[in-house]
Amino acid sequence: MTENSDSNKTKGRCLCGQVQFEIQGELRNIVNCHCSKCRKFHGNFGAYTSVKVENLKITEDKGLKWYQSPTDETPNVHRGFCSECGSSLFWHPEDKPDIAVTAGSLEEPTNLKTIGHIWCCQLPDFYEILDDLPKFDQRWKT
Repeated sequence: MTENSDSNKTKGRCLCGQVQFEIQGELRNIVNCHCSKCRKFHGNFGAYTSVKVENLKITEDKGLKWYQSPTDETPNVHRGFCSECGSSLFWHPEDKPDIAVTAGSLEEPTNLKTIGHIWCCQLPDFYEILDDLPKFDQRWKT
């Protein structure tokens, strides 16, 4: 985990600004998800940090919509996105204390580093992972 400066607060938003949020406290470093659902949601792999749900404050939600993802890998998952500009923003399993936040939605500097890859068993045929970071066939193993 890494801590952010500016009173340990991180801001984020969608492309058009109809969804804005603040995160208080620590963010997990970035994990890239290569599952087929993230690729469809993002147009490629998903790069996510993670925070405690109570540390995420939505400050503007005009465009925020939630989609219940198919349940074959993780039940009760909701994906948050902006209905105005289409930005992918959140991944939240309802019964878990953490919510994943897309790294690209965060204001810089984030001071985060990519630490690994998950769902590599679903890697598509149009790219390969060329770094030496940890790779897992399914979920992140800590």
